[in-house]
Amino acid sequence: MGYGDGPFTWIGHTILMLVSGFFWLVGVLVTIALVVLLVRFLLVATKAAQIYVANHTAEKPETPVESASETAPATASEPTAATPTKPATKPAAKPRTPKTPPTA
Repeated sequence: MGYGDGPFTWIGHTILMLVSGFFWLVGVLVTIALVVLLVRFLLVATKAAQIYVANHTAEKPETPVESASETAPATASEPTAATPTKPATKPAAKPRTPKTPPTA
């Protein structure tokens, strides 16, 4: 009648320790990968949101302020209030004509 651990119990404990350590390592690597992907997504989404807001906000009208810099005449490189800038629009594309099916 053998009570207690046998002579080869240490082999089972060693194998169990190695397998559980391997799965723990895989879990840590998956967690790190998810955090890296989440941070990358948030950085890209933040930059995309900044670009979207910059492209889709209405221009604020400038309030006239009397100062020495504004009393000087405008040069060719500075836009004036008489010549508003408008973004270039793309010309409309021609409608596509459907292809005729092949005849046998």
